[in-house]
Amino acid sequence: MSSSEASLKFIRAGLIACLGLLVAACVRPLYGTVNGENVKATLSSIEVKPIPDTAGHYLREELLFNLNGGAVPEEKAASYILSVSLSESSQSVAIDSTGNGSDAASVSITARYKLTDTSGKTLHEGTSVASGSVDRLSQRFAAVRAFREAKIRIAKSLAGQIETDLAAYFVSRTK
Repeated sequence: MSSSEASLKFIRAGLIACLGLLVAACVRPLYGTVNGENVKATLSSIEVKPIPDTAGHYLREELLFNLNGGAVPEEKAASYILSVSLSESSQSVAIDSTGNGSDAASVSITARYKLTDTSGKTLHEGTSVASGSVDRLSQRFAAVRAFREAKIRIAKSLAGQIETDLAAYFVSRTK
């Protein structure tokens, strides 16, 4: 290798290192400290209002678990209030060739949520959608349980989406 090729590689490596340092200055940690506030502590100060129906129950429990970092929520005054409304839909995705109905269905849940402060002022709103598939079984109990399991999986997905969106809101918020 000639000296000009070696110097060219050295220059490229230097440019890549400089570019990496410039980009690193733009990145903020999602769950770190921002503007003197710890985002994890801020998330744990959110009160999640009860959500109706089975899927709402599972979503609320997952949100409480996620927002508190897996810990049991403490009894303390909330700084923020999260209200969530759900809408569910299901549709057949596979039809039984013998004419006995459908073999599988797709369940979709849309969560519309609103974060307010304690005075009722809306701070952030969002919508999350998640779906899951479920086998339609001939046994009634098994079919009911299959739909419930699908709703639990969907609730976990929605809770993760909402938690990430709220964390991003608190990180991007300026005082």
